[in-house]
Amino acid sequence: MKILLVNDDGIYSQGILTLAKKLIAFGNEVVLVAPQGQMSGMGHSISYYGYVNYTELNILDGAHCFAVNGTPADCVKVALNLILTDKPDLIISGINKGFNLGSDIFYSGTVNAGLEGAAQRIKSLAVSQEYHLKDFEFTAEFVAKNLKKFYSLIPQDAQTVININVPSDDKSVIKGVRFSKIGIKTYKENYIFDNNFGYKLKGTSELGDHNSNEDDVYLYQENYITISAVKNDWNDYNMYEKYKNEEFDL
Repeated sequence: MKILLVNDDGIYSQGILTLAKKLIAFGNEVVLVAPQGQMSGMGHSISYYGYVNYTELNILDGAHCFAVNGTPADCVKVALNLILTDKPDLIISGINKGFNLGSDIFYSGTVNAGLEGAAQRIKSLAVSQEYHLKDFEFTAEFVAKNLKKFYSLIPQDAQTVININVPSDDKSVIKGVRFSKIGIKTYKENYIFDNNFGYKLKGTSELGDHNSNEDDVYLYQENYITISAVKNDWNDYNMYEKYKNEEFDL
């Protein structure tokens, strides 16, 4: 399988490098195109008014690696338009250092790089794991072993991204793997002032009021690996059906 690997932690992140090595070992053809530095929290932003450039790096045997001075979504666009001669079979974003659950997907460069893949009609996965895990070996092995299954789960129109979150690398702790809905998280945000630079956001999150035992936020806290289906479609279909014939004054 031809795979494009992207992320938001940067081209030198051990998450993307570990996953690349594992995918290569399983016989896949892999190209890495990732930001030259940390780009977490960039969502689906692109460098529309700026310039993007890329540089090839010799940092991993068996794979072509490119650093881009842009966002995760930029990396997908640069890869498809400037670097690759053929479309990949699959785009994988990650492995991210830190989970991307519930409301996180609005901000996540990891998930939105996958959604950019969907916008380009290429099957895509986003993969994240608990921030404090010692390495990325367990998650990389999990993805590589189940790659064909994940690929088959994504509809042929490629408009759905599979979002995977791994809470632990200890099999005695993990309760299983659950397909889940996207849950709700609430944030407590606090800006701390630094005299040298300005204000820096310090935030914590917790379960929202309307989560159920089918949601990724809840199941992750219960030590399940969660697999969720995410789409670029932002329509509220219930509201559309209710108000599509509504009349308004001009």
